[in-house]
Amino acid sequence: MNLLALVWAFIRRRPLTWAFNVLTLSTGVAVVLALVLVNQSVSDRFARDLAGIDLVIGAKGSPLQIVLSSVFQMDVPTGNFKLSQARAFAVNPLVAAAVPVSLGDNVHEARIVGTTPDYAKLYGATLAEGRFWSRPMEAVVGASAARRLGFHPGTVFIGAHGLSGSSDMHRNSPYRVVGVLKPTGAVIDRLVITDLASVWQVHEHHDPNNHDEDEAQPHEREVTALLVKYRSTMGALMLPRQVKAVADLQAAVPAVESARLFNLIGVGADVLRGVGAAILGLAAIGFFIALFGAVSQRRRDLALLRALGAKPSLLLAVVAIEAALMGLAGGVVGVVAGRGLAMVAAHISMAQASGPTLSSPPLGMSDATALLAALLLALLASLGPAVIAGRTDPARELAGA
Repeated sequence: MNLLALVWAFIRRRPLTWAFNVLTLSTGVAVVLALVLVNQSVSDRFARDLAGIDLVIGAKGSPLQIVLSSVFQMDVPTGNFKLSQARAFAVNPLVAAAVPVSLGDNVHEARIVGTTPDYAKLYGATLAEGRFWSRPMEAVVGASAARRLGFHPGTVFIGAHGLSGSSDMHRNSPYRVVGVLKPTGAVIDRLVITDLASVWQVHEHHDPNNHDEDEAQPHEREVTALLVKYRSTMGALMLPRQVKAVADLQAAVPAVESARLFNLIGVGADVLRGVGAAILGLAAIGFFIALFGAVSQRRRDLALLRALGAKPSLLLAVVAIEAALMGLAGGVVGVVAGRGLAMVAAHISMAQASGPTLSSPPLGMSDATALLAALLLALLASLGPAVIAGRTDPARELAGA
């Protein structure tokens, strides 16, 4: 007696019910897997964006805002502070590397960041074409920003004032693209980076209080933040205290602030994961009810099989195999749908210049776990109906027919 042929015959008798159970299970799998993949992608992206930065020094304000604006490029800065203060910390014996950044303008939502070539080294960014700047008003463009804006070496553009202002203020200070970076999967991909002097020059020209360019030169230069890497663990103990001792400065630890951010984001993600888990639970209950109903309706068929010599173990196996096929089908459909949802989220993130660009992680343990969970749920739900099928009494069932 062919088990699979028997199972297929039972499935064909109630295809809509069978398909509905598969759909219910696959929906739960898809929701949970998509959330896991997006969360993993966000976590990986934030880890790349941190780039091993141990400390960020910025103007007095919220530490989280300092990290979001200067590391993740997702918020407005808390302000600027003196370049001389940044240089003093950069040569501190506790500091192995210090990269200044100066923020303020954008070009079609891609932020223009004044910095040094060491900023690119933080992310292991290398040139795809062109070169790094050698003078003010030359710029290097990140991979995704270049693709979105259509920039290439030789392109001339004018930055818009602030993060949402007009380019009219800077029309006399055009930038020229001299290089495009290779993709890194980090925040630098969506930025335009240039020399610190470029940012100073643009804003001095536009400052209404500085009618004479030469008159602006004696003014104290400023930067938005200083990205610091410690020379040793002693830096983590002493440098934040030294920064705190300066009245107008604030020290922010990216690892701590990103953990706080994930805790804030995690509340909503936990709720959605709970919804997905609830859907999976409902799918298991639905399986149990559907299989129990199917076994009840098939009592005569099962009794005939027993009368023809089928052993109880065969009937138990029929129900278990049908449930396993449901679980496998629901798991496969759910994994495909979950992957699709994660890809949609990644596509939406690519269209947003101001947020982190996500990517769907490669097939791996998350997908295998989702598939296995669907299979196990289906098999667990089949235990009761399978036992009932195995205990079918052919004499009683056929006598009552």
